Amino acid sequence: MKTSLNIILLVLLSTCVLAESMGDGFVVADGVTYYCKTVRTGLLNTKIVTNDGHIVKVPNNSVQAYRMNGHQFELLPLVDRGGDTIDYAFMEFIALNNDSRLYRYCSNCRKYDPLNGEIAPLNPVYRYYVLSNGRLKLLTN
Repeated sequence: MKTSLNIILLVLLSTCVLAESMGDGFVVADGVTYYCKTVRTGLLNTKIVTNDGHIVKVPNNSVQAYRMNGHQFELLPLVDRGGDTIDYAFMEFIALNNDSRLYRYCSNCRKYDPLNGEIAPLNPVYRYYVLSNGRLKLLTN
């Protein structure tokens, strides 16, 4: 009985220690990098809770990149098959090879596909982009 109680107590204590570990997240806004625990995006502002516990509010239009839960997103131009810029969107950084970077964009995560101009189906459609030599290209294959 004592052993099982001690094991349960150790498991509960270990989960508390993991919950208080420092996050690896960050937000880049106006060229300043804020290392943070949590990020909440509102209608006009992004609320950043730093590792120190300070709360910083920045306008949504000044956020250039962020990383939360191991996923890094960067604000990049959204281009169509012809190479024309449609809009700017946050794309997930996937991989780096030499001077090329691979990004993933969820085309219909907001239930509207800006590339096709139609209301998208329920299943997420991912499009992949390669940033090479300062140019962003949509992968078609």
